[in-house]
Amino acid sequence: MIRRLLHGFGYLLAHVLFLGASSPQSVVRRLRFAYRLVGVRIVERPRVDGVERTIFLCPYRNLAAGRFGRKWLCHDVLDRVDDGYVTFLREHRDIDYLRPTGCENLEFCEESAYCYSEVSRL
Repeated sequence: MIRRLLHGFGYLLAHVLFLGASSPQSVVRRLRFAYRLVGVRIVERPRVDGVERTIFLCPYRNLAAGRFGRKWLCHDVLDRVDDGYVTFLREHRDIDYLRPTGCENLEFCEESAYCYSEVSRL
């Protein structure tokens, strides 16, 4: 139930956050703005094969970890809101948003404290 509410909240918020944004570049600028608003420190902003990538420190990674488990807030709660963004961008903008995920699979971003997200055209 809570996950559905968080997804719905993200979907509704996306209508405001991405108002008038129709290209991957404009979407990623707004996402980066939203990341900064919640205290995320962006480390790098590479463009790789037409994909806008944002690499950042996930400041909430271990918040409430003792009570709810490791990565609870960053990877469970916030991911549901991001899922709402994903749904909105796919349905209304034809944009693929890979929500924040760990950097373990990226060659130059193996540090476990980092996350990355990607935005591209579908």
